[in-house]
Amino acid sequence: MPFTPSEIKSKEFTRVKNGLEPTEVANYLDQLSTEIERLKEDKKQLEKVIEERDTNIKSYQDVHQSVSDALVQAQKAGEETKLAANKDAEATIAKAQAQADQIVNDAIEKARRLAFQTEDMKRQSKVFRSRFRMLVEAQLDLLKNEDWDYLLNYDLDAEQVTLEDIHHLNDNDLTEEEKAMKNNAQSQSQSTQTSETSSTSQSDSTSTSQSESTNLK
Repeated sequence: MPFTPSEIKSKEFTRVKNGLEPTEVANYLDQLSTEIERLKEDKKQLEKVIEERDTNIKSYQDVHQSVSDALVQAQKAGEETKLAANKDAEATIAKAQAQADQIVNDAIEKARRLAFQTEDMKRQSKVFRSRFRMLVEAQLDLLKNEDWDYLLNYDLDAEQVTLEDIHHLNDNDLTEEEKAMKNNAQSQSQSTQTSETSSTSQSDSTSTSQSESTNLK
């Protein structure tokens, strides 16, 4: 059973004849009690140190676990970030490559269209040149025709041409001089028609008289 310092100090022994010296026994017990008291205090201090150590170890373990978890999360996040960055980079590269291919294809197609348009314009220019040459040659042949000499040397009555032109024009399109010429021409035409009518009437009367005379005979 455990002993306490107070129990050791208060312990009494049975006295016998020729026993131990009571003072020495008491002194020894006091020393023993003091030593036990010190040992118990040391034990208590050691237990406190051990408890603090265990607490610190537990804290260190918790911190270590937290750091480990943080490192694992950081590593996982880093891997995810790296994977996402690689995917984004691949997508960006693929998009850039597609755009570059599209630009090249558009440039090639544009160059082809320009080449085709150039060839078409050259062909149309050749056709136009050929047709224009044929037209010019035809006009030159027409100018070289002898009918032009006949037409240019043919002289009409200027007054007759003028009167014929005036008859085909409206009064609003004529000058005062042209209107006077037109009126004179119309007057002369009417006088001529009247004279012809009178001559015809006289001729008819003469023919009638002769016919009646013949019938009387």
